[in-house]
Amino acid sequence: MLAMPACGGGGGGSGGGEETPQAANVPGVTDTEILLGSHLPLSGYAAAWGVDIKAGMDAYFAYVNDQGGVNGRKIRLIVYDDAYSGPLAAEVVRKLVEQDKVFAIMGGLGSAAHSAVWKYLETNGVPDMFILAGDSKWTDPVVKTRFAGLVDYTDEGRILSQYIADNFPGKKLGIIAQNDEFGQEGEKGVREGVKDAGMQIVTEYYEESQGDLIAQVQRLKNENVDVIAAYTMPIQAASVIKDAHETLNWNVPVLVTGVNAVEVVAVLAGMDNIEGTVSVVPGHQIFEKDVPDIARHWEIMAKYAPSVKPTNLTLVGATIAAGMANFLQQAGPDLTREKFLDAAESMCNYMTTGAYAPSSMSPTDHRPIEVEMYVRATVDRSTDPPSFRWQPFGEPHGFETTKECSKKE
Repeated sequence: MLAMPACGGGGGGSGGGEETPQAANVPGVTDTEILLGSHLPLSGYAAAWGVDIKAGMDAYFAYVNDQGGVNGRKIRLIVYDDAYSGPLAAEVVRKLVEQDKVFAIMGGLGSAAHSAVWKYLETNGVPDMFILAGDSKWTDPVVKTRFAGLVDYTDEGRILSQYIADNFPGKKLGIIAQNDEFGQEGEKGVREGVKDAGMQIVTEYYEESQGDLIAQVQRLKNENVDVIAAYTMPIQAASVIKDAHETLNWNVPVLVTGVNAVEVVAVLAGMDNIEGTVSVVPGHQIFEKDVPDIARHWEIMAKYAPSVKPTNLTLVGATIAAGMANFLQQAGPDLTREKFLDAAESMCNYMTTGAYAPSSMSPTDHRPIEVEMYVRATVDRSTDPPSFRWQPFGEPHGFETTKECSKKE
């Protein structure tokens, strides 16, 4: 995930202060505070994501507030629970905008949840930053107020398919995809990427509410596919892996979308079952403590969220917070939404926290993360209990849109 160099920011603590005449015209801005909001699943089956992401955001903002904030202002973040539900997301985002009067929304998680609010935010001119879903619609077409936070699902499918085409040319590919924009865009990218590899393709769909995909896996086994690409959520990815390798005793190679390159999938699928599964990640991971940015995240979490174990998801939250802090800093002390959005569009060749390649944006490119690295599920049985990680391999792959930019001093 995106994280610019630390240039200031704010935390989950309270703030306040009288507004100057200029600040009074900017929602969420006073002389001493910038108010941001987010909608995340803090309850329900997706809470494991939301809780850790929020913890990472809060810790990073607290860290930067201790440095004096952004241009003399502290950041206060309000996060409401949307339970991964579109209707509830719509309710809490309206509250953030109309009652709390936040300056911007950041890190809205999930295609269905954010689809319920993106047009509302656009209509009301609210900056909609680092959306944690890879739908292409967020940035195609580009809208001034909206910025994505993940590689789009079609491009990611193309990255995954490069591995498939290189390692399984002429073989039979089975795709399991969620029957919505998420799954369909991923399937589109995979199909585009293997079109010259001479592969037969069979697709099985499932509905979002369906947790056990044994039927889909069984049909692909009956079709004698040689490799499976799964565009699913984590619970379903774990089902695909476990059902194939354990229930059906079928040693078929599996690739999963980067949505599933998290620890919980290994727990649900089982260490023996997930070993060897391939996925992608946009940057260095939480176990790579030799990377300075990752080591700093461990230090920040230890100081500002000591009861929370650092994970790849706390890193996501912290890196989004760092990106927001950077854009706020670049917007200057006379903060407006327009200056903030201009700063975001001017991002040029930043090596974001733990990134594999520099990121840039422009008025025609609102997607900062367009490069990913292959990772393989790896189990270390020399420890007790065995330890798990998504181990990087190969070289970064991607489709950076902004080839040239002018870096501001």
